[in-house]
Amino acid sequence: MTTTRQTLTRWLLGLGLLLALGLAGCASGPKLVPHAFSFNGWNDGWANQVDLLEFSYGDQYRETRAQSTDGRSVGSSTGVNGPMPVGEFLHVKWRIKATGEVLEDRVDLRGRLPKDMSGHGLTFVIDGQQLYVYIMTPQDQASGVRQRTHKTWLSRYNVVYEIYPTQELKGGR
Repeated sequence: MTTTRQTLTRWLLGLGLLLALGLAGCASGPKLVPHAFSFNGWNDGWANQVDLLEFSYGDQYRETRAQSTDGRSVGSSTGVNGPMPVGEFLHVKWRIKATGEVLEDRVDLRGRLPKDMSGHGLTFVIDGQQLYVYIMTPQDQASGVRQRTHKTWLSRYNVVYEIYPTQELKGGR
């Protein structure tokens, strides 16, 4: 027969073990890396031609996704910057205003992103039926360039690589 003290001790040890396991589970969540996810259809020139219906950069951070529930656009620009999980995919769904055609693309980002996304940015541009995805590096564009080197307006200011549909950036993660 166990005493009340032994029972209480076992109960507290069990509770402590459950608490420790719970905290360890929280600590083993997705790795947070300081980087940016943004897009700007006005600056990139696609906002007048398409309605963005849905986007998702990964699935672990709600600030990097939106979905239309009524067929209307979810907007043509957004920006999130700071520690967040690096997404394994980018999903974009859009409607071409002139024809009503709805398109979507899901890009597997594994192997396309830099090994270290710290300080980098991910953006996309919609050009009719084609989605383009870019990595913006923290490296400033040469002062003599100061013009777009790619479809995104961000390439005017920073070194940018197209990672979809082509793969300009070599040695991804």
